[in-house]
Amino acid sequence: MGRVIARLRSSRTLAALSPQTAVLLGIAVLVRFVLVLAVVPDIQAAWFVPFLDNAVEHPSWDPWQSFLDRGGDPASFPYGPVMFAWFGVWAFLTSWLPAPWGTQIGVSLGLLVLELLLWALVSRWNRAASRLALLLIAFSPVAVYAGYVHGQLDMLPTVLIFASALLLRERRWSASGVLAGLAVAAKFSSVFVPPLVLIFLLRNVRFREHTRAYVLGLLPGLLLTVLPVLFPGYRTMVLETPTSQTAVSYALELGPGLSLVVLPVVYLALAGLLYRFKRGNPDIVVLVLGVMLTAVTLLTPASPGWYVWSIPFLAVLATPLGRQAVAAVWVFWALATVTLALRASPASWRGSDGPDGRFVEVGSFVNRTGTLGALLSTATILVGVLMLVLIYRRARPRLDMYRLSGSPMSVAIAGDSGTGKDTLCISLANVFGVSATSFLMGDDYHLYDRKAPLWKVTTHLHPAANDLPSMNRDALSLMQGQPVSAVHYDHTRGRFTKPRPIRQRELVVVNGLHALTSEEVRRTADLTVFTSMDERLRRQLKINRDVGQRGHALEGVVASIERRYPHAHRFIEPQADLASIVFRLEPVRPLPVEERVDDRPVEMTLVAYLRGSSFVEKLQRALISIANCPTWIEYLGTPGSVRVVVHPEHLRPADTAAVAQHLIERPEELFTGTPVWLDKSRGAMQLITVLALLERRKNGRVR
Repeated sequence: MGRVIARLRSSRTLAALSPQTAVLLGIAVLVRFVLVLAVVPDIQAAWFVPFLDNAVEHPSWDPWQSFLDRGGDPASFPYGPVMFAWFGVWAFLTSWLPAPWGTQIGVSLGLLVLELLLWALVSRWNRAASRLALLLIAFSPVAVYAGYVHGQLDMLPTVLIFASALLLRERRWSASGVLAGLAVAAKFSSVFVPPLVLIFLLRNVRFREHTRAYVLGLLPGLLLTVLPVLFPGYRTMVLETPTSQTAVSYALELGPGLSLVVLPVVYLALAGLLYRFKRGNPDIVVLVLGVMLTAVTLLTPASPGWYVWSIPFLAVLATPLGRQAVAAVWVFWALATVTLALRASPASWRGSDGPDGRFVEVGSFVNRTGTLGALLSTATILVGVLMLVLIYRRARPRLDMYRLSGSPMSVAIAGDSGTGKDTLCISLANVFGVSATSFLMGDDYHLYDRKAPLWKVTTHLHPAANDLPSMNRDALSLMQGQPVSAVHYDHTRGRFTKPRPIRQRELVVVNGLHALTSEEVRRTADLTVFTSMDERLRRQLKINRDVGQRGHALEGVVASIERRYPHAHRFIEPQADLASIVFRLEPVRPLPVEERVDDRPVEMTLVAYLRGSSFVEKLQRALISIANCPTWIEYLGTPGSVRVVVHPEHLRPADTAAVAQHLIERPEELFTGTPVWLDKSRGAMQLITVLALLERRKNGRVR
């Protein structure tokens, strides 16, 4: 006990608490400690203590059967080996004390230590809101009543489930699975939790690869749950306990012999809700878990201990949402405590005779209190439902900051050939992850391959040379989360391949000469980009690519450039006026007039025209102060339009990453693995594009 308190006092988060908060928490601990010393819950005296006393006095591989063989009540300890191990240790440590202390004081001290551990976990959850969350739990009437007056042991599975959720947020998949499995081995009712986490992992592309680690982590706890089935006493007291029937106790009568069991329906509905989040984050799982654990108490004749399970989840979800949410949670707990106190077993003062007659954990509150009982039960359920609706509606936008659960992010990039469209596409995939990015390439929608005679009289830049209706239809499908199938244009051979599937992923990049010609695509895409560059620079880079990389003849490439000019001016360049961002690359020094392959690096200046973006000042300050990258902003005549000039020649990948880390909130929600930030102009274009995309997602531009 002293070591736990010492660890809490040395915690950086708790050490940062104000003296007033520390005093309040101290008062809460003192109240609990007084209850530990003064009160003996009837349920502990009648059930838990006799079972643990028998386990201490008569050690056995099957303590459940050993207890039954000596005439014990089968309902005394309906818990698994983890619960038995934890409280068995505390019972052994205090078994030398005389009655009425002995085993019971050990059980209560074990509960107090668990709650202090829970406080430490809550303080680690959200350091900015930890003070209010700690106070909300510390002065939760249902936590005090359920643990120290009624005497339930559910604080152990609560701590394990909450710690598992915390590790899930920290992407520690195996450890999260281990604790979730141990929770099941402590109390079998915890089995509700792992399926929800597995749905989340399997449904989200970013996290699917971690499903195996989570499942492997579950195995030790599941084995601890299953192996004791070989013991008859375990089967009788744990698996055949009447408590297991409470999940199907509340049902709606639909007709003669036909009823609808409420809790399983609600659980499946919540699982279906989580399944819809194709691009969720672990905080969404926490929200669904909080709703589910609270729904269990509302939709079943739950014992007081079941209310403990949702306490930390409601606290960490409600505290960032404001006073209304916090007040709703506390009022719900207060009503639940009054209702439970009138229908559940009481406690006795230490040294008194304890419960008389046959012990009953939860009585028929409504039958014993008439109208008052009905009103209190109804009020508790009504306030609980309203509280959950309030928390869900307010928490979901906060937890899903970039609205990834609604639809994939999408960028449409247009521009003339050789202006850096493909380079920008690849750089975005480097940031968000190749496995999380879907590409729709405009070249795949050319109507003819390279040897078609039609190219003698037209170019790819003419809309009629492309299947734009199909491209736009497929682009909209991907942006709406639907997979498509398209052929691929192989630039090396100048031929089309067989159709290939393009799966919906978290980022959709539409890249093509005519990517912005469709009004519906522009309206649906989160961000529209147009790439351009100085014409002499474009010619040089296109020659380097088509001649040096793709193996085309220099004369043919130059002739193609010249032949494309009329169509570029007519069909491609007007799209710049339709884009949210226009990038233009310009050489710092004039380039040679001679046209040939020249792979020597060219020092460039990046000019970006942006509309309706509010992050540019922050970006300018970060580029100058963090990356030492000269940046200027010119405010144009059109409201909300700016011209940003960046000299990125000395911008290194580490500098780009440092600027991104400074400016991007909650990057763990966005990127698959470690993002790869680039250097020079590519890095600057990455930053501007990603920041503009995220700003639009946060501001609610979602389909």
